[in-house]
Amino acid sequence: MTRILVIARAELLAIVRGKAFIIGILMMPLLVGLSIAFQVVAERRADVADRTVAVIDHTGVLFDAMAVDADAHNRAQVRDDGRRTGPVYHLERIDPGARPVDEVALALSERIRARDLFAFVEIPPTLVDTTRTDEDQVRYYTETPSYTALPQWIRTTVEREAAVRRFEAAAVDPTLVERLSRSTALTTLGLLSRDAEGRIAEAPRVSALQTIVLPFGLMYLLFIALMTAAPQLLTAVVEEKMSRISEVLLASVSPAQLMAGKLAGVSAVAALLALVYVAGGIYLALQSGQPGLIQVRLLGWFVVFLLAAVLMFGSIFLAIGAACSDVKDSQSMMQPVMIFLLLPVIAAPMVIRAPDSLLSVVLSLVPTATPFLMLVRLALTPPPPLWQVLLSLVLTALATAGVVLAAGRIFRVGLLMQGKPPNLPELLRWIRQ
Repeated sequence: MTRILVIARAELLAIVRGKAFIIGILMMPLLVGLSIAFQVVAERRADVADRTVAVIDHTGVLFDAMAVDADAHNRAQVRDDGRRTGPVYHLERIDPGARPVDEVALALSERIRARDLFAFVEIPPTLVDTTRTDEDQVRYYTETPSYTALPQWIRTTVEREAAVRRFEAAAVDPTLVERLSRSTALTTLGLLSRDAEGRIAEAPRVSALQTIVLPFGLMYLLFIALMTAAPQLLTAVVEEKMSRISEVLLASVSPAQLMAGKLAGVSAVAALLALVYVAGGIYLALQSGQPGLIQVRLLGWFVVFLLAAVLMFGSIFLAIGAACSDVKDSQSMMQPVMIFLLLPVIAAPMVIRAPDSLLSVVLSLVPTATPFLMLVRLALTPPPPLWQVLLSLVLTALATAGVVLAAGRIFRVGLLMQGKPPNLPELLRWIRQ
């Protein structure tokens, strides 16, 4: 046991004292903050260009209203200091006259290719009629179909102005229709309860922080802690094999002790990293007036699933490192493992939307995904039934024990082997030995 602790302490200090670990701790919140700031700035300033749109208005009544709406839109895109925060739309009326519409559309298409126009719109004459059909569609022509802001604005504006004309034609007051069809706000609340004095307590408001940010945050924190610590086991073992240090180590300790010490060390690294980020998250929750996000129950489950994930995937990385003689071979063997790591992250949005669905329950019981998806379900309201949580713990514990045992046998055989990495049948033979 003493030798295992010595190896664990050496692994912990080797990682923690490295500049990469310290820089990683500081860089992660910095990168998250910069990404959020970049998205905000990009959303506000990425599109500040002038967009000239030609309008063929066969109704003869919608262009003027569209021009007024465009002026209002353009004024809203300019701040008091004169800086733009969004695109500006310039509408140009096109009167086909006696020319065929196809000839006019072709000429406008040539103007778009020459960068004289950005797009042009053709509005059917029956759009303002009360007898219009679904075939009466507005046609939007552009060379840049990926740009969606302009067609969305045109669709909203044309539909609103055409609806006003149709109501007027049907002798219906548009303001009355607007009042009667005004949208209703919906507030999501929790359940009522009775306090200690017997009074009915008001139902609490449910915020997006509790329903989305908290589950995603805990899952990504577990993923970051695991990916920061566990893959370093693979690199360390490969380097020790290449430099023959592993042979020196095996003269003093057994392969099982060496593997146990490395797993203990990397588990301590992951726990330390998670502790730093959890402490930062608690501080931010208190400073932002969201103490409800701090749940001791979730922190306990987080520690349990973090240790399970580190032991399971850390053992796999150790086995891969022992089976390979250089980093290049290990990278090819890591790809299937990375798929198992990324699948829970990909499935998390579906689990959050429907945590009690059959697919969500089954996925959260798969041992390689349980640390991530069961943690997500526990962070949601209501949490999963206790039997599902206990079943997931039993399955994960059995799977982790099996993985550690199999990885230990591969580690014992492969640590002293050099040359070509083994294939799958050879690895299975090592496990059966």
